[in-house]
Amino acid sequence: MSIKAVTWAFEQRLDDPTAKLVLLGIADKYNEDRGYAWPSISRLSEMADCTERTVTRKISMLAELGYVQILHNAPQTNRYFLPTLTECHPDTRCHGNPDTPDGVTLTPDVLQTIDNDINNNNMIKSSFEEFWNLVPKKVGKKAAYRAYKVAYKEVGAEKLHNQISAYSQTIKKNGTEQQFILHPTTWLSQGRWDDEELTNSTGAQNFGVTKKWVPSSKEEFDSRVLGANFNFYKMNRPDVLRLASQKGWYNG
Repeated sequence: MSIKAVTWAFEQRLDDPTAKLVLLGIADKYNEDRGYAWPSISRLSEMADCTERTVTRKISMLAELGYVQILHNAPQTNRYFLPTLTECHPDTRCHGNPDTPDGVTLTPDVLQTIDNDINNNNMIKSSFEEFWNLVPKKVGKKAAYRAYKVAYKEVGAEKLHNQISAYSQTIKKNGTEQQFILHPTTWLSQGRWDDEELTNSTGAQNFGVTKKWVPSSKEEFDSRVLGANFNFYKMNRPDVLRLASQKGWYNG
């Protein structure tokens, strides 16, 4: 057991108790001489008091967040590196003594793959921090990072940053209230970067931005606000929704 590895694992804030226990289980089995841990899934299941399927899912999450790097070693147990610890980083080549019966030597191509994964993960983390500085409602950072990694691989950083910046400018210009601003995780998971930009020209189509239209009856509210135009009003004209709620036309 490595005291340093376990201490490091205790200090991580994951907002997921089961994932934290799995990480602690890996850290508990970390070997400083070899530079990795190799606990079995069943052993981690016992330590975290959960099913093996849950352990597998949590390990995938930990890998996505950059807390572990996995070297699949079938039919033996996987090797788990803790790249945030200097002595655990694969760059140190602390991968066991090949002269020992159970020693494992990582070939250069495997080491390069691990190094590339770490570098890519660091690049995504840096990109996410830039994205986070642009979001208008900074809540749920851990969950937002997981969603960002998926979106990043789908459309790239440039589009995500440009679109979240445009979204921030839109809500600022329209004075959108906090409760109507999308959480960054929601914005990412719903693919809102593909939303069409709504400009003042939309007001000419009686959406109410330019003319400051307000409904005079429930029927008018239902026909012009509910349905396809609802998200537009929710983001740009929350005052219309408040009015409808006060009059009993809308329970939002």
